[in-house]
Amino acid sequence: MIGAQFFTTINFGIFIDTLKLLTYKLPYLRFGNEQDKLEQEFKQYLNATESKIYSFYNGRSALYHALKSLNFPAWTDILVSSYTCVSVVNTILQAWYNPVYVDIDESLNMTLSDAKNKKTQNTKAIIVQHTFWNPANMFEFTEWAHKENLVLIEDVAHWLGGEIWWKKLWTFGDMAIFSTWRDKVISSVTWWFLLVNNDELEIKRPNLIPVSRKLALQNLFYNIIAYLAWKTYDIKLWKVLMYLANKLKLIPPILTPNEKACNFQKFFYQLPNSLAYLARKQLKQVDKINQHRIKLANKYKSKLKDFKFPNEEKFAKNIYFWVPVILENEKQVEDIVKKWRENNIYFGIYWTGENIVPQWTNLENCKYKKWTCPNAENLSKRILILPNHYQVKSIDKILEILQK
Repeated sequence: MIGAQFFTTINFGIFIDTLKLLTYKLPYLRFGNEQDKLEQEFKQYLNATESKIYSFYNGRSALYHALKSLNFPAWTDILVSSYTCVSVVNTILQAWYNPVYVDIDESLNMTLSDAKNKKTQNTKAIIVQHTFWNPANMFEFTEWAHKENLVLIEDVAHWLGGEIWWKKLWTFGDMAIFSTWRDKVISSVTWWFLLVNNDELEIKRPNLIPVSRKLALQNLFYNIIAYLAWKTYDIKLWKVLMYLANKLKLIPPILTPNEKACNFQKFFYQLPNSLAYLARKQLKQVDKINQHRIKLANKYKSKLKDFKFPNEEKFAKNIYFWVPVILENEKQVEDIVKKWRENNIYFGIYWTGENIVPQWTNLENCKYKKWTCPNAENLSKRILILPNHYQVKSIDKILEILQK
């Protein structure tokens, strides 16, 4: 059984913890002291006890409040990777700033050379994204950002536990955002935080409103429905369960239509107490989960000598959140995905087909002009993600298909 990307962090432990939250812990669904405990435990894990940390219901909120706290003039330029999620772009636009897209290389991260080319007098900040397989070279970006007086924000959504030159990621930038969303390294269904490392930045804890009881329950229902879907994966009942759950609005959507159109505006929600509880439980498992990912990633690299993997930062401690390969062309991606699905493998297409993902994103609304970042447009159509999450115990079937 090879689970889809939706099930990357679903397991029996999360299922049981969620049942507790839906029964005798239900009175603490939205309110309690779990968030305060969670923030302190994460700061300790990150070796960032002197930093300030702020929790949010979603990543859009974390990045939005980070950008708004900088008090830049409207339509200030913010440098951002040209291979990224629409959520990042949407947030920049809703903060009344202007995204300026920086091209990538075969590490799948933005290049410093193109960042220098795209910088103008109107540029005030840069968001450096560590793209699933590989961290960006933060020493180079940090040195340049300080020299140019740019605020440096690290997007560490794909990382938890990674290092470069024995220094943890998310501690290089002035600020960093991180996620335990439902397809990340660990999952509490949703949670993002903003970590502030620069004491000179005046950031006040924003006034956030509680999520509705319905939305809090929808997040917990996701864990129950996804677990049942995962357990019925081999007989393909999972498709029916996930379809009905979405149709009946039992679980929150991955992205709303407004977000795909870069018009998402709900940035003021608190993290529910129940999801903070799940994140605390998952944090205890992170090193075990990462070791599993590393083991499978190394097996892919050793067995697939003829495949091209992204360039790796030499002195990085990678956690191999996902394992991408760069194929020869778009058709090759389609052929492999088709063959996978014939063998009950559903994985690897969410970050494929467009440089601002997912594929159906409105690029015009994102203010992206075609061919301004040719590497990102070319590489994004040739990316295939190989599954290495904790539910994948064997990759022999995947290797057999790829080697053929």
